[in-house]
Amino acid sequence: MSPTPRPATKERAAYEAIRSAIISGGLQPGQQVSIRDLAARFDLGRTPITDAMKRLAIEGWLESAPGVGTRVAALDLGDRYEYMQVRGAIEVLAARLCAEHIIPEAALDLDHCLAVARLAIDSQNWLRAIEADIEFHRLCAEKCGNRFLMEFYDRLLTQDERVFYRNLPDPDARIQSHAQHQAIVDAIKAGDADGAAVAAQRHTDTILQRLQSEQERH
Repeated sequence: MSPTPRPATKERAAYEAIRSAIISGGLQPGQQVSIRDLAARFDLGRTPITDAMKRLAIEGWLESAPGVGTRVAALDLGDRYEYMQVRGAIEVLAARLCAEHIIPEAALDLDHCLAVARLAIDSQNWLRAIEADIEFHRLCAEKCGNRFLMEFYDRLLTQDERVFYRNLPDPDARIQSHAQHQAIVDAIKAGDADGAAVAAQRHTDTILQRLQSEQERH
């Protein structure tokens, strides 16, 4: 007989199930959700679902309002644009610092991350490509040599990873991002701090332009 999963394992399963449903569109922005409905949907107990919902609310995937209940958080394009301005500024600094403090181990990790992303793009696994995109930016923050930047960036990114998934079905965006990531890594490996910062700023500007175009269409 298989051992009964520990509560932490069940909570993790509930968290991943709900989060994946939001990313895939199975749960839509603004859709109301309840502990009972989610427990039935994912065949999980109420306690792990409750714990997972609390975590997802903290991270910004769910939102609650008195008299309304809990729902999937809406994606406000204005908020996304302002968020990206802040995140982008930190990523530019991280790229610069990475180039100033580059070590062989960090270069290998960045190359590996790009290789994973390339494989995901070639196989049209867009969700995996997004995950590699997130990992790339986390690595740049982690390898930059400034623990305060890493701590702040990690909190910022955790609060709104959803922005990465906005263009999940857009292959052109994934391919363009990968090429821009490669330019950042090339500059970092060359120890070119100014070049890394310029490449990172170009990447940020591309995303800001895309978000601005979306705002104009809506």
